[in-house]
Amino acid sequence: MEKKVMALLMMCALLLVACRPVPMNKVIKEDIPFNVQEVIHTEKVKDGVILLYATRQKNKHGEFDAITVAFLKGNDEDGWENAGHNHWEHEENELLTTYTDVFYDYDHKGNLENRIPVIYGKIESKDIKSVEVSGKDEKLEKSHIIEKGSGRYFFKLGDYEIARGLSSDGKAMGDNLE
Repeated sequence: MEKKVMALLMMCALLLVACRPVPMNKVIKEDIPFNVQEVIHTEKVKDGVILLYATRQKNKHGEFDAITVAFLKGNDEDGWENAGHNHWEHEENELLTTYTDVFYDYDHKGNLENRIPVIYGKIESKDIKSVEVSGKDEKLEKSHIIEKGSGRYFFKLGDYEIARGLSSDGKAMGDNLE
């Protein structure tokens, strides 16, 4: 009888360990299919976070750092999962690189639960002191600037298509209107 109780307790302990929520850092390390060099920023959104990160990549021209975003679904209590969509782009611009992305989150029946648009990029010029973004309505809004050891970046949630840098005197530089 005592052996059965011990075996049952061991099985319960194993189940509890197996059911532990997956922490965000483990998802970043093991579930994102790119070499995450640096987490630049996490932005809380409905049902998770948008993760802005740098990844080391290479092509026929050599190695370079690319920045991209991922949607991590979950929370610290229930655990995290990489909800995608796991791709990156790379452009070079001496002033400001700009990327846009949209994440779609569906329920188990295929109904759209959440649409998360984002604009982000890297500020390449030290002369750029702030970044403005705009969408179809052409209304300019300030973007959040993140400073890291690897550089300066901008990030903003919303349906924005254009980003432009501003010098300290407010002069526009590096917009992606082309």
